[in-house]
Amino acid sequence: MKNTSILSAFSKTMCFSLLLIFSISSCKKSEAPVVTPPDTKLEVEATTIAKIKELGFQTQNIKEFGEYYIVEDDILISKKSLLGVKRPESLMSTGGKISQASTNNLVNGNNYHNVNISIDESIWGHGVWYSAVLTAITVWNSNPNSDIKLNLIISDYQYSPSPNVDIVIRGDQGALPTNVAAYAEFPTDSQRPGNLILVNSDFRDPFTQSFINQGQGAWNVIHEIGHTLGLRHTNYQAIDPPSNAGANLIAGTPTSDPNSVMNGGTALSDYNSSYPALPSIYDAVAINTLYPLSSSSTIIPYIGGQNALFTNGQATYQMSYKSVETGIYYKWEVTGINGTSYYYEFTDDTDAILNEIGFSTPGNYQLKCTISGGKYTTPVTATKNIVVQ
Repeated sequence: MKNTSILSAFSKTMCFSLLLIFSISSCKKSEAPVVTPPDTKLEVEATTIAKIKELGFQTQNIKEFGEYYIVEDDILISKKSLLGVKRPESLMSTGGKISQASTNNLVNGNNYHNVNISIDESIWGHGVWYSAVLTAITVWNSNPNSDIKLNLIISDYQYSPSPNVDIVIRGDQGALPTNVAAYAEFPTDSQRPGNLILVNSDFRDPFTQSFINQGQGAWNVIHEIGHTLGLRHTNYQAIDPPSNAGANLIAGTPTSDPNSVMNGGTALSDYNSSYPALPSIYDAVAINTLYPLSSSSTIIPYIGGQNALFTNGQATYQMSYKSVETGIYYKWEVTGINGTSYYYEFTDDTDAILNEIGFSTPGNYQLKCTISGGKYTTPVTATKNIVVQ
């Protein structure tokens, strides 16, 4: 399977890469997508084929896929984006063999590179993909020298205030063939992350027909998140040599990196012994170069969980920012508010999850969690008000 070529720098460009059994992906959208199987019967107009060819893509076996065209087997190009194509030369970067590369579009520094990722209800009950998301977010956050801060927003949890969601991770609900693992969108020309990662609940190892394990799921989600942040396939020239569209060399990376999580053709790879590090030191170099750690940057976290409890009821609460980087510390406290006299510090709970807490007395309480240590020097506190009846 070929790797994706990146089409960007013009209005509303969308390039996706389907993560097939021999290729990992890239891609978007916060509204539930309408996904239908590719149509191999419809003829693509000659003018459309010409535009796709001008952009450096191969034109054999182009298929329609709803509002997109599939080219080179695993790239989705928005039909709308082709309307603005005039001079493809402006989209082409200089050639040369490279390893890690980025798209033309990257995530801007608004909100200090805090990116909110929502787990959709369609994968709540899927152990592999749900666990894979938790692992992938922790891996990206635990990288010590990048400024990307991924906040996990669980869609059935209650938040106050309600955070804006940048990326939704949802199941495909049967729309993708069993040999397609996932796809995701690259950042847009508005400098926002690609906002959809679609994962296939039925994806199987084609050699054993077994469902993928948690390590393989984690590898795929780490890869997909990389695409939403602007990383393209490390080996894109090897699997997609005709085009360099939107491929920008990331300084400090070698001409090849067989260990990179961003390689295409690695959908069956297993992320296991590296936790919590990225699979390759050059994956870390790439993200650190695109988004270097800033001394003035701060985490903007949220506490998710129930807003109301009955006396002696129990609930679990989670901080949105999950990391196991060296020195990070989570301090949980509960304070009585609005006339309720109460204080308790959970000295034995120093991670991002506070399990099964309850209250024996009705009243109004405020749950606090302070993150300190780690790569950010400024402690931050998230709060959540709870009413106990």
